[in-house]
Amino acid sequence: MNFENIKQKMDSESMGGCQIPSRIKDIETSKMPIQKVRKRMKSEIITQLILIVIFFAVPSFLEMHRLPKTVYYIFMFITSLITLGYLAKMSWFLTRYISLSNNSKETVIAFIYDLKLTLEVYKTAIISGSLLFPLAMASIFFGSVKIDENIYNDLILLNMPVSTLILYIFGYIIIAILIYFITVSWSNKLYGVHIRNLERILKEFNFE
Repeated sequence: MNFENIKQKMDSESMGGCQIPSRIKDIETSKMPIQKVRKRMKSEIITQLILIVIFFAVPSFLEMHRLPKTVYYIFMFITSLITLGYLAKMSWFLTRYISLSNNSKETVIAFIYDLKLTLEVYKTAIISGSLLFPLAMASIFFGSVKIDENIYNDLILLNMPVSTLILYIFGYIIIAILIYFITVSWSNKLYGVHIRNLERILKEFNFE
């Protein structure tokens, strides 16, 4: 009996059942959440740009007094500048990681780090812009020609009883808190899950 032939056959069968090296597998797997993040950001950039155009066009379809219309445009201009700032940050992020051909452990680490920084800018911009949004909506509502112009003027000049002013301030604070938690929850839902997946994949890299 040729024991050498038997040994070679067993070695051949053993090699045939081996698995893909974990490093290669992890690199390929890491591309999936990265692609999902890039796709989500592209969609968000397009959506935000469309919303900016829509909000600027709203007064054109409504009859408003001059002062509230002017105030509305001022608030929307500031909000749009803030929005365009974080959209530029997102665009820079997408441009930097436009190619996944050199995907490696170092690329994944850099991607996670830059994504976290981008999300901080994202959350800050969304919260800042959203805090101006209720004032813009108040201008739209109280600025209608169907409502006495003095009502809006008194609101802007804070010409109202102290109790009413406190009620407005309290309501605005509640809205601000809700905006903060909704924004954080929304960003975690959109991107947080992908960050956690990437961090999990990163731990599985074969460093040998």
